[in-house]
Amino acid sequence: SVLENYSVLQSLWETCYECTKDYVICSRIIGVKTQMQSFDVLFGVSLGYEILRHTDNLSRTLQKKDLSAAEGQHITELSLTTLSEMRNKDSFDTFWESLNNKLDDLDVSEPRLPRRRKMPKRLETGNAPPEFATSEKELYKQMYYKALDLVMSCVKERFDQPGFRVYRHLEDVLLKSVRCDKTFKEDLDFILDFYKDDLDKTSLLSQLETFTSYARNNLCDPSTVSVSDLVKSVCQISMSPTSRCLFSEIVTLLRLVLMMPATNATSERTFSSLRRVKTYLRSTKPQERLNHLLILHIHWDATDALDLCAIGNDFVSARDSRKSIFGSF
Repeated sequence: SVLENYSVLQSLWETCYECTKDYVICSRIIGVKTQMQSFDVLFGVSLGYEILRHTDNLSRTLQKKDLSAAEGQHITELSLTTLSEMRNKDSFDTFWESLNNKLDDLDVSEPRLPRRRKMPKRLETGNAPPEFATSEKELYKQMYYKALDLVMSCVKERFDQPGFRVYRHLEDVLLKSVRCDKTFKEDLDFILDFYKDDLDKTSLLSQLETFTSYARNNLCDPSTVSVSDLVKSVCQISMSPTSRCLFSEIVTLLRLVLMMPATNATSERTFSSLRRVKTYLRSTKPQERLNHLLILHIHWDATDALDLCAIGNDFVSARDSRKSIFGSF
């Protein structure tokens, strides 16, 4: 929005300055106007838009509650590939040319090199002479590359954590066994070494082979099955004690997967909804009522599907005295 209305905002500051009599507000308006006239601000906003439109799309996708760790890592690699393709001379030349074209229509100063400043001796490392950018384009090219490197390293760091690797192996054991991929034994060895006495290797290996046959006969397409599909399937067959005993180790694996979800967006939204339900005007709400309202608010899709007339009739039919008060719905 700032990029699309850059010239409008610049003229808006002049109008606001003429209409404002408060000297504090006037000084702030002058400061914002001066900043927007510098090339650094236009360069930063434009570069931020080019980078964050990819990372924002990745962030929205990673917040899906049914997303698995393998799918999350796959789409992250796609986004990283897109960002890495932006880190080349041709992409920067196109970006630099688009910025220069905007200068003709905007009240923005031309890019210029900063004053050369020598680093203090106490901060110098080595005897090499200091290096300075030879041109404006070369200076901003270094900033362009540095911003892309910083974003890509931050994204990679999120998926290069010990806990995520354990979670990924848990998912791969289940999904690869269903898809008849023999490489799941490598993931199985990692899981057994990590959880040690919590899992029985012999029983788990036998149950995985049995579960492969079950998935082949009961799941539509094992090649496209997800972890949520496995959870629903195992929950259905584990209702009886016999079935639960047959897949006891797999149930343990699924419990571990559910305890460490690939995305915590759902739980974060739960905490955010607390502020919307329990406001300052509703601070005396008892805990039991608050829990009930939060359940209705968080699971809004199930709440909207409720038949209010049927619920009202059940409430009225519970006592004869209610019929004379409420009637029927």
